[in-house]
Amino acid sequence: MSNDPVVLKSNKYGLSLQLDATIPFEKLVKAICEKFAQSADFFGECSMILETLGRELTTEEGLVIIQAIELNSKIKVILLNENNELKDTRMLNQIDRFYTDEIFENAKIIRGSIYKDNVVTSDSSVIVLGDVKSKATIQAKGNIIVLGSLLGTAHAGYPDNTGCYIVAGHLDSKNVQIGTVSGEIRLQEKWSLRVRRTQEEPIGISVWNKELLAEPLSSGLLKRIK
Repeated sequence: MSNDPVVLKSNKYGLSLQLDATIPFEKLVKAICEKFAQSADFFGECSMILETLGRELTTEEGLVIIQAIELNSKIKVILLNENNELKDTRMLNQIDRFYTDEIFENAKIIRGSIYKDNVVTSDSSVIVLGDVKSKATIQAKGNIIVLGSLLGTAHAGYPDNTGCYIVAGHLDSKNVQIGTVSGEIRLQEKWSLRVRRTQEEPIGISVWNKELLAEPLSSGLLKRIK
């Protein structure tokens, strides 16, 4: 391995960071700050998926690294890929991790929005890095994660897996289905006092008691799903 504690490499979806596993975390963060400050003009203003290699990170350490990058460049990190596990960086401080399986590990990534009359199907999960516009459709065998607004039709767990979930940065659609369950998206009364959320807070939808239940991710809904 290089003597450099932080080595940058490009990959298919964004940037890989090879991190030294032996030095103190504080020194590693300082090296990351210096590396991205020096490379700020090269990268310019962009959004990307960040992959970390060579060192196991806690959720808090992942957040610190993302902040170090964003404060020393014009890069916006939208997903963190750590140990083959994709995490939405806006949700890292709200949910420990997305529950993964073979379906999720092979997720299809849509780098942008899905527009009117477009149909996206997948034998795995789908991650949309933009919006799902009105009259657009996603049909996935696994989970559906929309970083922007979900305005169109989404069917996760196709055709009959009710154990999947849908996550959206903003939800304004009535055409949502998980497995064989569709219809009105409800809030259970016992959770109603803590489902108040800001307009920007991501929301998770799952099947609970044979109906669709929506709850802000900060309430921990997905952390209870197995």
